[in-house]
Amino acid sequence: METTASTAAARRARRLRQIALFTAATLVTLVMALYLGISTYAASILTMPQRDAEVNTPATFGARFEEVRFPARSGDVEIAAWYLPQPDSARAVILVHGKDSSRSTEFQGRFSEFAARLYERGFAILMIDLRGHGASGDARFSFGLAERRDILGAVDWLMTHGFRAGSIGVLGVSMGAASAIGAAAEDPAIGALVADCSYAEIEPLIRRHWRTASGLPDIFLPSTLFMGRFVLGIDLTTARPVTEIDDIAPRPVLIIHGDADAFTPVENGRALAAAAPGAEYWEVPGAGHARSYDIDPQRYVDRVAGFFERHLGR
Repeated sequence: METTASTAAARRARRLRQIALFTAATLVTLVMALYLGISTYAASILTMPQRDAEVNTPATFGARFEEVRFPARSGDVEIAAWYLPQPDSARAVILVHGKDSSRSTEFQGRFSEFAARLYERGFAILMIDLRGHGASGDARFSFGLAERRDILGAVDWLMTHGFRAGSIGVLGVSMGAASAIGAAAEDPAIGALVADCSYAEIEPLIRRHWRTASGLPDIFLPSTLFMGRFVLGIDLTTARPVTEIDDIAPRPVLIIHGDADAFTPVENGRALAAAAPGAEYWEVPGAGHARSYDIDPQRYVDRVAGFFERHLGR
């Protein structure tokens, strides 16, 4: 009897252990599924650009322009742009906005004003909407890894309209600056580059703003970056302009950064300048993120226009 009872007890204990293991495994599976599900959703949401409503066009500031469209060099998306033709000039400048902005709304809605003032200095201007932004085709953003193809598509368009390699400059702002660094590093047709408030590398910036941007605790960041590779097919952490900027040499580069930039701290601009010893570096006192133009518009125009006048082919 004792043997029979002990055997039954052992069976019950074994059964309870099996149930406990099954329950634990089920809970772990559910927690992991929830964890990865939240991470996938976060990766999907956080790589989807916002589209701003149009604010001003160059016509608001007296500059004639044309609406044009062309493919990104990768051919995967159509890019919308405003072209300000300058029949007597062989020099063109491509203007590139940052994340969640547009050709219309960058510089707090003054990008068209800035374009018109550069136009007055004798440059043809091409203002583009990056993929997923403004009036361009739908796409997720990749912190400059894919967006550089939009800029290179703009270079291709200008060259089919008579502009020669070396006579095309690019000014990019924030993510647009990071994209422009990558584009210039890849294509020597870009004769000169102005990078305003670019990040040196994206991963530290993502970590810095993760909680605010996502509303999630830090534990979800690694998995979100991992799942982002499946959403985009790109490892976002490889967006590191600091490793590319020196490839632009000996072509000229002007780096602009506000010393009061709370979004992309000024250390990013300094790191880029250190990585490209031949570049000009202008640190703007009191300027926040993408606010250097606001601090002193005339000085900004003079500095940028003078840079392009010196370095773009005639």
